[in-house]
Amino acid sequence: MDARINRRCLCGGVWLALAMTGLMGCQSLVNRGWVAPPGPMNYQQANAVVHDPFPQADIGPDDNSMRPPDYQNPLALPVRNQMKNQVTPWLLP
Repeated sequence: MDARINRRCLCGGVWLALAMTGLMGCQSLVNRGWVAPPGPMNYQQANAVVHDPFPQADIGPDDNSMRPPDYQNPLALPVRNQMKNQVTPWLLP
């Protein structure tokens, strides 16, 4: 009987800890300086242009409906290639 009660208390404690972690989120890690904040809006937008997560029409399937409205027109191929060389100079062209 005692083992069953101890197991219930342990499970309840684990669930409580998980719930509290979920409620706190990652904001507490940012406030303590353990995780860097994402940065200002202009930095985030420039980062999204350089590291475009959506497939290009000339590389993969053309699915413009996935792209956010501000990013409907991806960069042209010469601009992408030039940007790749500037961002990652250690990779051979």
